[in-house]
Amino acid sequence: MPSRLRNQWAQGQPTFNFFLTIPNAWTAEVMARTGFDAITLDMQHGLMDFSTALQQLQAISTTDAVPLVRLQWNEPSIIMKMLDAGAAGLICPMIETAEDTAAFVRACHYPPAGIRSYGPIRASRLSEGNYFQEANREVLAFAMIETAAAADNLEAIAAVPGLSGLFVGPYDLSVSMGLKRVADIHDPALRAVLERVLAACEKHGLTAGFYSGNVAHLAEVSEMGFRLISTGDDTKLLERGAKDLLDELKTIPS
Repeated sequence: MPSRLRNQWAQGQPTFNFFLTIPNAWTAEVMARTGFDAITLDMQHGLMDFSTALQQLQAISTTDAVPLVRLQWNEPSIIMKMLDAGAAGLICPMIETAEDTAAFVRACHYPPAGIRSYGPIRASRLSEGNYFQEANREVLAFAMIETAAAADNLEAIAAVPGLSGLFVGPYDLSVSMGLKRVADIHDPALRAVLERVLAACEKHGLTAGFYSGNVAHLAEVSEMGFRLISTGDDTKLLERGAKDLLDELKTIPS
């Protein structure tokens, strides 16, 4: 399934990815059926635990959307558990060094490329072929660039073998860099990091990802060359829809 995303990226096309925060299989299925290329379970800031995430992965699997997970942390048992549960790719937060990246990549891959333990209890049942033979090639592994330290070590991070891409989290990144305007892609300092991310991805054959709640910013970074275009979340979407409906109701004459 990740090959569909890779094919789009190879053709220079952006893929659209939606982040989920609500711990519910039904809302996951509804969002996956809207036509987004990928759906990401946000286990870092979302409200789901593993049991709920499994049900959401099952719901997403009834659609054509590629299921991704943003991990809680760069911890091997969490990484392996989510891959065994059927995540097609992982986004790892708070990566800061090449060593962090190598540890993340090793946990995503079976030996000899990594240290992943063999036991893909659900993932193997989603594969049409030999999961063990295909997993190292197919699993997507994105390292988040969201701290000043990560920006300083950007080139070394991108050079780690087995990485699929760099994923910019502009909110934490701008805060970590001490910028006055949070997640403003027009800030010269943040813009310079974005350009370096693209250059590093180009050099090492990686895909550049970006998250924002600002559609104009997403359009701009897509034009720059970012390809995993991510937005959301479902909580804000539900809240905004409810408020818009209430505003309409309030126009009814009393």
